[in-house]
Amino acid sequence: MDSLLDDSTALSNETDQEVLLALQNLITSPNNFLANNWTKNTSFCTWFGVTCSLKRPRVVALALPNLKLQGTISPSLANLSFLREPNLKNNLFHGGIPYGLGHLPRLRVIDIQNNQLKGNIPTSLFQHRRVQKISLAFNEFSGEMWKGPRYVPELKILSPRNNSLKGIIPPSVRNATKLMNFGLTGNRISGNLPNKFAQNIVHIFNNVIGDIPRNIGCLSKLEEFYIGHNPIKGTIPASLGNTSTLRNLYCALNSLEGPIPPELAKLSNLWEIVFSQNRLIGQIPEAIFNISSLKYIGFNLNNLSGRIPTTTGFHLPNLISLVLGGNQLEGEIPLFITNASNLKILDLAGNFLTGTIPTNLGYLHELQRLLLHSNQLTNEPREHEL
Repeated sequence: MDSLLDDSTALSNETDQEVLLALQNLITSPNNFLANNWTKNTSFCTWFGVTCSLKRPRVVALALPNLKLQGTISPSLANLSFLREPNLKNNLFHGGIPYGLGHLPRLRVIDIQNNQLKGNIPTSLFQHRRVQKISLAFNEFSGEMWKGPRYVPELKILSPRNNSLKGIIPPSVRNATKLMNFGLTGNRISGNLPNKFAQNIVHIFNNVIGDIPRNIGCLSKLEEFYIGHNPIKGTIPASLGNTSTLRNLYCALNSLEGPIPPELAKLSNLWEIVFSQNRLIGQIPEAIFNISSLKYIGFNLNNLSGRIPTTTGFHLPNLISLVLGGNQLEGEIPLFITNASNLKILDLAGNFLTGTIPTNLGYLHELQRLLLHSNQLTNEPREHEL
């Protein structure tokens, strides 16, 4: 019996070595680095980028990122039955993804982003009950996203962004209850916005329709919410103000309407709030200008009215860009803007602002772009500025 086990182990070891050599034969590396390192004279467990199990000489991880490797991914890679993490990102691989990779029983992570891979994404990747990360961004994949019911209970990161995918967002994505990061930007995806999102990061710039879910405030760990450049309609849910960890809120070039909920001012960790080119009405909630962490504020090209708050106590030390042009704002340019010492872009053009241009704007030494045209401003200094 011991002899049979030894033979089986030796055969498995030889298979792993042969698989790696088959992969090497299909790729080239600068200065033949890989060919010189992966030789039969040494154990494959010591080869560059190869990690073996501590219990047995079987390949569990293959890390070859950022090496300018060229060639195709060998289908025999699917024979590395202990492989958990193939990482081939940031290379020059072309061709397709071997279908068998999705059948690796121990697969947890597949990261092949930023290559030149083409073709359809194998549906086997979306049928894996243990996979946690699928990173396929910045390739040339085409075809539709996967169809039909798929159950990926452990999936945490799904990023096929910046490819040429089409079709709809599969309704089954809502079944990935552990999904933290969902990126579809840069494809040709259409259909309805899912009523459930990833918990941390959502990036969807496509042609998706629907409303922002009313219960989005339940995503207590949401950090990035990018859904701009979609024909999304409806109003901004007040519950969005409950996503206390939110840092980036980007909803430009949609078809959102109605007022800006004052609850958004509760987002005390916000770096970016951009709702440019929508159909928003009413006033900008005053308290938004009191979120000291903000770097980017963008509400330009809406139908907003009322006054920009004139309270001088607002402190925006991190503000880089304030873009409110193309609305119906009235009143004077508030002096608190001159306290934003890091401001680089100030766009208040195309409103109904009156009064004088504050001379203190000259103290904004970082300012690179100042747009105040198409208002009713004068160049006479205010009395308290003399």
